[in-house]
Amino acid sequence: MNTFEHGNHLRRFFRRSFRTLSEKHVQNLVIDVRVNGGGDATNSTLLTRYIIDKDFKVADSLYALRRHSKYDKYIENSFLYRLLMDVVSSRRSDGKYHFGYFERHYFSPKKNNHFKGKTYILTGGNSFSATTLFVSCIMQQDNVTVIGEETGGGAYGNTAWLIPDATLPETKVRFRLPLFRLVIDKNYPKTGRGVIPEVESKPTVDAIRRSVDFKLEKAMELIKAGSQPAPKEKISNAN
Repeated sequence: MNTFEHGNHLRRFFRRSFRTLSEKHVQNLVIDVRVNGGGDATNSTLLTRYIIDKDFKVADSLYALRRHSKYDKYIENSFLYRLLMDVVSSRRSDGKYHFGYFERHYFSPKKNNHFKGKTYILTGGNSFSATTLFVSCIMQQDNVTVIGEETGGGAYGNTAWLIPDATLPETKVRFRLPLFRLVIDKNYPKTGRGVIPEVESKPTVDAIRRSVDFKLEKAMELIKAGSQPAPKEKISNAN
């Protein structure tokens, strides 16, 4: 699963894939998000719904410090972004502009073709943004095991929400400018770290010499062992 971006027909792919898993009574699922830089949180949320076993929120808080600034003119499609900010955000007592829908709304697990078997998620340093939302949301589940290396995306939160392109007036340098700050779980330690896998699997000299996929090898080892993960100690119940 290399992206959650628009235009990849992911909704159809998820629907067909989980229907096939159900029809074939598959009991073990490996999801590889090691090079998934993120994308549309709608897609990552949909994938989460096929696996998670309880209602969940995408974020504890999602807010901007201001709706508009004198630099808006350097943002591509600035009128549309200004309009969107006016529509989706409202000022709260803390003086910040909150995207309240995602702070309040709980998503439910999928009823059709919901996967109840064991899920193994492969992560790495190139797992960012919506990928971190997906992994963080389901990793506390007893039938889910995260394997690999720490994600590049932060476990506490990120700024990967509404990211228009901006162009500097003199140099014409183009860059992406996040408009919102997202806190995934307010009770998660503010360590500045990514999501730490439950089963660490790093490259070794032997793995490199044999040109093997050491993370997938670890997942297959756990599947063949058929071990049932022990109940997990919950980091928090915010989500």
